[in-house]
Amino acid sequence: MIPAFTLTRSIKIHVTRFAGEVAKEEKRPELMPFLLMARDTDGITAASAAGHLLGAHEGRRQIAQRLLEQLKRSGALEAQGNEGFKLTEAGHEALEKEAVFIAERGSWEVWHTSDPLLPHGLIQLTGYTEPKAYDEVKHDAPKRDAKRPPPTLDALKGLPLAPIMGGERRRIDDLPNKVELLESKTGTLTWEVARKRLSLTVDEQTVDRPAPELAHKATFEALLETAGLTFDWDAETEILRRSFADLSDAFRRNMREDVTFPSPVRLHQYGNFEQTTVHGIDINARTLHDAEAWADWRLEDSINEIACSRRFDKWCSEAVAPFVGFTPLDLPSRQDLAARARPAEAGAPLSAVAWNLTAAEDWNL
Repeated sequence: MIPAFTLTRSIKIHVTRFAGEVAKEEKRPELMPFLLMARDTDGITAASAAGHLLGAHEGRRQIAQRLLEQLKRSGALEAQGNEGFKLTEAGHEALEKEAVFIAERGSWEVWHTSDPLLPHGLIQLTGYTEPKAYDEVKHDAPKRDAKRPPPTLDALKGLPLAPIMGGERRRIDDLPNKVELLESKTGTLTWEVARKRLSLTVDEQTVDRPAPELAHKATFEALLETAGLTFDWDAETEILRRSFADLSDAFRRNMREDVTFPSPVRLHQYGNFEQTTVHGIDINARTLHDAEAWADWRLEDSINEIACSRRFDKWCSEAVAPFVGFTPLDLPSRQDLAARARPAEAGAPLSAVAWNLTAAEDWNL
C-alpha cells in the first residue's frame, strides 16, 4: 500500500488598496418580485413594476426605476429597448439563491495571487477606512506607492467570487488605473493527497479548500518520476525495487524505506512543491544479487539466541520469504555462517551472533 504523504509550497500574496466599487452578494427578498416579473414577462419597465408591484403607475415610478437600475448594476437585469429590462443568467442565479450583488463605492484592501491549486486568485477583500490627511501628516506617513494594478488583480475584475479565506461572494466592478501596493504576504498551501484535503494558511489563519481530483497512486507515481525512480517502481505490487547496498539496516530489517524527494518536486499541471519525504514505502530487491545479499543479511540479523537446527531452519525460511520472485536463493549453512562470524584475530571475543552459531555447532544442537 502506498503511504500517505503531504505536499507543501509557499505562495506570494499581493496586498493592494484602491478606491473603487465593489459589489457584495446579499439576501434582498424585497427585490425578488422584480426579478420574478422580469422572468415571467417579456420584460419589465419602471411603469409596469410601479403598477404591479408598488401599487401606483405614476406616483412610484421613480422608486421602481431606481430599484431596476440597482438590479441592472448588480448584473441581474440588462437593458432592453429604451425603457425596459430583461433577466440575465446572473438574474436566474439570483432568483435561485434569493440574493443579489449590491454595489458599494469606497476604499478596499484586496489580497490576491495566482496558483494552480486554487480555484481563483481572490484571497480576501475587505473595506478599508482611509486615514484623515491630518493624521497622515501628524504621524509622518510614508508616501503611497501608486502603480498600475498587478495582473493578478486585473484578472479578478467583474468576476463574482467567494474569497478563499471565507465570506460572501464579491465582485470588483470598478478598479482604478492607479492602486496602492503594500508589502506582500506569504501563504502556505498544504495538500494531504491521500485525504484529498487542501488547506491555505495566511497570518496563522487556516482554511480548507477542495483538493485536486488526482488519485493518490497517480500523484505518488508522479513523485517517483521527478526523482528518476519510475523504472524501480512495480505498479502492480506497489513495491519499490532497491539495491541492498544503498539501504540502512533499519530499512533492510523493516522492508520499508523513507524516501526524500528534493525540491523542486514537479507535479503535473499543479506546479512545484517543496522537498517532501514519503515514509514507509514497501521495498524489495532490485536484482538476484541484491536478493541473495539481503536474505543473507536478514538471516544473520535474526540470530538472537542459540542457533539450534530447528531455529536456524526457521530463520532461513523467514530470511528468504520476501524474495519469492528470486527463488531459489543460496544461503550459507550454519557451519559456514559460524566460521564467517568468528573474529579473524585469535583470542578476540565472539560477537553474540558468532557465539550463538558456534555454540550450536560445538554442541551439535
